[in-house]
Amino acid sequence: MSYDFAEKDLAHICHVLSHLEQSAAGARIPETGPMANLDYWHARVRAILAMPMLSTHVQKQAKELLGRLERLKDSRRCAAGS
Repeated sequence: MSYDFAEKDLAHICHVLSHLEQSAAGARIPETGPMANLDYWHARVRAILAMPMLSTHVQKQAKELLGRLERLKDSRRCAAGS
């Protein structure tokens, strides 16, 4: 995977997370299907972080996305417990 592709992939993942976060915040029915699988997106971000000699700004973006994924997972757990 090239570093340019890594940046584009992170931008794509960011867009998907924004959509999922808006769905969760709008109290809509939780998204289902492959796009809503947070473990999948987590694995994609981890794969980018595993790239050797990744630039600092790409590492920062990836770590921020991991934080957003965790918050979304937590919000889903809370919603499921309600």
